[in-house]
Amino acid sequence: MSCKFRFTAVILILAMLSMPVGCVTTGTTSDEQQTKKEGTAVGAGAGALIGGIIGALVGGDTKGALIGAAVGAAAGGAAGYAYGNHVASKKAEYAKEEDWLDECIVSAQKVNQDTRIYNEKIRTDIALLDTRTQKLQKQYAAKKTDKQTLMAEKTTIDAALKLTSEKLDRAKFELDSQKQALAQVDKKAPTDSSKALDAEIAKLEKLIAELEQHSKDLANLSSRMSV
Repeated sequence: MSCKFRFTAVILILAMLSMPVGCVTTGTTSDEQQTKKEGTAVGAGAGALIGGIIGALVGGDTKGALIGAAVGAAAGGAAGYAYGNHVASKKAEYAKEEDWLDECIVSAQKVNQDTRIYNEKIRTDIALLDTRTQKLQKQYAAKKTDKQTLMAEKTTIDAALKLTSEKLDRAKFELDSQKQALAQVDKKAPTDSSKALDAEIAKLEKLIAELEQHSKDLANLSSRMSV
């Protein structure tokens, strides 16, 4: 893959990451529903483009781009909903607390699933990048490749690190929102719904810990290509 393509890909990534997600809600039911739809659509679109680029950079082929786009769309869609209008802050709009908690659970399950999928994808990508960067290090030491090649690889890794950082921020936002929701529930009389939400929060905490490790691994790979 040419350095020109890699550079173009990074420019597109940065442009998409700078786009605002979601819109301002006026407080009416129809506007809130529209906010959710628009936030999800924008997030999914940005995620698909970014994910596709990363998939192509790491996988080096169309299949990699398609897989990356699918993962990116899922992650972006969840983020669009979260930033657009999170259900955790809408308790007053529900007649019953259980109904509100059930919606919180659905949101948490969605983000958990998306984060789990992303973790699986980036774990595989990191393994490939690790092998490739070790090879490039040896080639550079033996003067069989140049600094420009290493810098191109670093650009690829940094793009993946950027996307992972964004995903981590979104997951943490969801975790904070759900913790705030659970804090509003009567602890003296836990219900099946509150217990279920608590379980989803515990799952997300583990997924975030894994995602943080992936971020550290990518940062180490990036440093490896610095010469």
